[in-house]
Amino acid sequence: MHPLLERARAAGRFVKQSQILKSLNRGGAVTLAKRAVKRTLPKGPTAILAVHAAHRPHDEALVEGGRRFTYGELDERIDRLARAWMARGLRRGDKLALMLRNGHRYLLAQWAAMRVGAAVVQIGYRLKAAEVAHILSNAEPAMIVHDDDLTDTIKEAIASSGSKPRCGTVRAPGELDEQLARPADASLRPDGDGSTATVMIYTSGTTGRPKGASRTFEKSLHDAVLDFLGRIGVRSDEKHLVVCPLYHSAAPAFVAMTFVVGGTVVMLDHFEPEKVLELIERERITSAFMVPTMLTRLAALPLEVRRRYDTSSLRWLLSGAAPLPTETAKRIEEWLGPVLYNFYGATETGLVTLATPGEHTTHPGTIGRALLGNEIRLLDDDGREVPVGEVGELFVRNSMLVSGYHRDSDATRKAMRDGFFSVGDLGRVDRDGYYYLADRKHDMVISGGVNIYPWEIEQHLHTHPEILEAAVVGVPDAEWGESLRAFIVLRPGAQIDAGEVQRFCKSALADYKAPRTVLFLDALPRLPTGKVLKRELRQL
Repeated sequence: MHPLLERARAAGRFVKQSQILKSLNRGGAVTLAKRAVKRTLPKGPTAILAVHAAHRPHDEALVEGGRRFTYGELDERIDRLARAWMARGLRRGDKLALMLRNGHRYLLAQWAAMRVGAAVVQIGYRLKAAEVAHILSNAEPAMIVHDDDLTDTIKEAIASSGSKPRCGTVRAPGELDEQLARPADASLRPDGDGSTATVMIYTSGTTGRPKGASRTFEKSLHDAVLDFLGRIGVRSDEKHLVVCPLYHSAAPAFVAMTFVVGGTVVMLDHFEPEKVLELIERERITSAFMVPTMLTRLAALPLEVRRRYDTSSLRWLLSGAAPLPTETAKRIEEWLGPVLYNFYGATETGLVTLATPGEHTTHPGTIGRALLGNEIRLLDDDGREVPVGEVGELFVRNSMLVSGYHRDSDATRKAMRDGFFSVGDLGRVDRDGYYYLADRKHDMVISGGVNIYPWEIEQHLHTHPEILEAAVVGVPDAEWGESLRAFIVLRPGAQIDAGEVQRFCKSALADYKAPRTVLFLDALPRLPTGKVLKRELRQL
């Protein structure tokens, strides 16, 4: 099928399934026309909030604890904050850094910056001053908005980086709430659009210093997103639960998708398994995005706890940001039914593949098939495509690719090959077009000249009834070059030893894939996105 016809088909399916057109009315159209004449209608990605505010001002847009905001209230607050920041000197094309915890203030600040036309630099609130200083010196933001208890970290980072924000810093909640309480300056007209209202996300840095990847919103609503929205069935009555950190790439993307269709975003400041179930029942949550470790912990709840809550409102539950163990997928689908989707993508590439409910069972370990608009190549170290079924480095080309890493031409050059981008993942594809992750390229172990992919071993270990989580790394070995070491987190009350772990591996895998050493931990070191910090495990 011709690409334009495929795009039209995907767009039509999305519009029909989302029922977004049902919310439009004559009164809203008149309101928007008046705002356009008065030149108060925003441009760019935040215009969708103005559209919903005109057509359905009293519908709920955002819920956080006891705070509930309608679309009318949300749009008005974002507009007021955008004008307050313009009064401080923030301009289209500037960068604004956010170092905030999950909450409504994060979304207000992020969308206000986009309304101005500023690029949002998202900084994890767990980072230390030296890590923040690296980001500030690389991004050079004009303004920083941060939680009040992070003031010392920000001051130290500014002093260390030598990058003093031109428009100063704003503390939350105090200063931010004061700005929201002041009347807006009507003479200031925010003029952000899709070309300047960007998000800059610094990669998680599992192998080295984080690299800044900037994404414009002009590159966000493309073929793969339309295909994705249509396949999972996003609807205008969506109640989407946010439990993952907003400073990463995935959670804000699904917030934006929910706002596009006019749904409701429900915020949770941090993940607690039973609290999630309680919120799903109370708010009648229809969808959520969670990283695999969250799903593992949900599935590990005692049966009587899981049965205590009504989760029948869930229509789709999305996993991503880290490999999804097949055993976790099976447990979730046995409990919640056919609601689990698994996607592959990255900050640098956008959405690439999608696995739909049931495909985790029929194609264990799959990340699904390519979404519309994606070209995927699996290449060996010499840049040649590998045969079907063999492992190669996964390169992607689509309309959502970032142009490169901010002020890091060397890292950009290493990631690009003939217009295709790689984030260092290894994968394979079967004859039916289903893709599978083998491992991260830097995590592959070469022992005695044999390539070993720890992810395969971890997948098997996750099927052991006594093991909650497992990670496998390569450690230096005088005889073999590298040998395998497994780090195991047991389920509560479980008792097994290293010998049992090794025997279990040998029962289903080649002997050389059994770890030579086993260490038991209370928890694996992870990023908030769920990725295991294997560099820390190697240091152990």
